[in-house]
Amino acid sequence: MTAEFNWDDARIFLAIARAGTLSGAADKMNMGIATVSRRLDRLEQSLKVPLFSRHQSGYRLTDDGEALLARAEALE
Repeated sequence: MTAEFNWDDARIFLAIARAGTLSGAADKMNMGIATVSRRLDRLEQSLKVPLFSRHQSGYRLTDDGEALLARAEALE
């Protein structure tokens, strides 16, 4: 994980991590679910790592996602 990301991406990432779902993050961010999904996809592609594992019950952080969460929360 060496790529840079902007604060808007970090805020969306944090919202997903905290809500556990795209819909919960979208509500918190006042965005559409599709927008949140696209931004997450773009962030994961930029970093070249999956940040979440997707499950029927929601999104769970991967090890890389946990590492990014710690960094993003430190910046918050």
